[in-house]
Amino acid sequence: MKKYEIMLILNPDMSDTDIDSQMSKIKDSVVKLKGKVVQFDIWQRRQLAYPIEKFQEGVYLLGEFEMPEEIVKGISGEWQLDSNILRFLIFKKEKEG
Repeated sequence: MKKYEIMLILNPDMSDTDIDSQMSKIKDSVVKLKGKVVQFDIWQRRQLAYPIEKFQEGVYLLGEFEMPEEIVKGISGEWQLDSNILRFLIFKKEKEG
């Protein structure tokens, strides 16, 4: 399995309960596709550099996951359909050391 860092920007109008629920949904989607959640946290609520879907700010989530390379496209497709996720980026981590 390869290591990935994932950053997501969520709808800022979500309540803390909704954000926690969304985080659980994201973790579950990774685990369901045979991935492993190493770390996943709310980073912060920030002003966006430019509006996304008329929002001026967003809730940033930052995570580290291990998953087979072939499931990254499946997860990307799933997250693109989620209306609470404004944007996301998946970075492949380089080997350490």
